[in-house]
Amino acid sequence: MMNAKEIARGGLLAAAAVALLYIGGAAPYFGPAACIVAGVTSAVPLLRRARLRMALLMYAAASILGLLIVPRKSVAAAYVLLTGLYPIVKFGVECYLPRHVQTGVKLVYFNLVLAVAGALVAFGLFPQIVLPGFARLAMLWFVANVVFIIYDVALSRLIALLRRSLPPD
Repeated sequence: MMNAKEIARGGLLAAAAVALLYIGGAAPYFGPAACIVAGVTSAVPLLRRARLRMALLMYAAASILGLLIVPRKSVAAAYVLLTGLYPIVKFGVECYLPRHVQTGVKLVYFNLVLAVAGALVAFGLFPQIVLPGFARLAMLWFVANVVFIIYDVALSRLIALLRRSLPPD
């Protein structure tokens, strides 16, 4: 059971994520950065004590509110599909799987997210995004995987920094 302090902390983290997503939806060039920073909020409950339930509830609340409030739905969708959920997936993969399969599982997850996002765009859910031709799409897919690996390493380092610098609960 969660106490009032944990519930309040989760609410504040969800509010911070939604505010960042809103800013990213209103300012076009800030969208990707806002998604990434908003995604870090779902890692905070997992830093010291593995509060998986609070992380999932906070992610769900921020996702629902983001989809309802954020002006550019593609920013909210990026949070829902990738940056908001990935720190939780990363936590599970790194806690429960052997080290030699972790990167492969993370890449499988990322490529599934890319496939779902591509399908959503192909079905016209995000008309402002146009799918490129096959050759360009293949190159973008490859570059996206490289950027994802860099993001994963950077997120690991940020989580380590936060563990050292945040005050104890």
